[in-house]
Amino acid sequence: MYMKRLFLFAVIVVAAATRAHAQTFDGVVKDAKTNRNLEFVNVGIVGKNEGTVTDASGHYSISLTNSDADSLRISMVGYVPRSFLVADFRKEYNSYKTIALQPALRQLNEVKVNNHKWKQVVLGNTTQSQSTNAGFSSNKLGNEIGAIIKIKKSPTYLKQFNASIASDVTDSVKLRLNFYTVKDGRPDQPLQKQSIFVTVHKGDKKITVDLEPYFIVVEDKFFVSLEWIKNSRGHGIMFSASLFSSAVISRETSQAEWEKESMAGVGFNVLAEY
Repeated sequence: MYMKRLFLFAVIVVAAATRAHAQTFDGVVKDAKTNRNLEFVNVGIVGKNEGTVTDASGHYSISLTNSDADSLRISMVGYVPRSFLVADFRKEYNSYKTIALQPALRQLNEVKVNNHKWKQVVLGNTTQSQSTNAGFSSNKLGNEIGAIIKIKKSPTYLKQFNASIASDVTDSVKLRLNFYTVKDGRPDQPLQKQSIFVTVHKGDKKITVDLEPYFIVVEDKFFVSLEWIKNSRGHGIMFSASLFSSAVISRETSQAEWEKESMAGVGFNVLAEY
């Protein structure tokens, strides 16, 4: 009886400590230059599956159950990211209810043409299979899924992104299209200079995005992904996939670690010129 009481007491103490340490923080993210609220900014714990995305009005809510030594990172393509120790963020929360991100300096990609005759090619997985599929492993905001695509020659200019949908889209879904460099077989640094938003409508069977306005030039293999950035009444999206192609790589939230999910490759491809 004594051992049972001791065990119950220990469970209660641990649960109470967890509740005491877990806090929900609400805030807003703004553009430091224009003071405009920023929608769909990534907010999360670096290296952990805890995070979220600001809503259309720039607001977010995140529950911090992490060690005080962990880092909270707030980031979006086109802006200089900010990081805080969880301990400091808790302590100075009133000062951080509004967080301003500075716009990043944009450097235009320089491509030397030299009377080059460009060749057009489709790179990546062109499957339109409806029986083999891959999709979002979670409906958490910031959940991201994609694949590595190899190029034929450098430089390569990305013109259009394509994906085949293998499930019924029951409600409009807002996604973000991301491109990254690749390091050690994992996504590394963003390639685009601004966010590329994609709205998938009820009944859509494919996604097509014109990339020419974003002038994305790659020098080596790259990673392309779609990111879940707005909750919907639907049940997520499944994409066509095929075996024996570039494996699906995903992360549960925007600041989490990347993981290889399966041997099947998701049907993402790009129209490109080199």
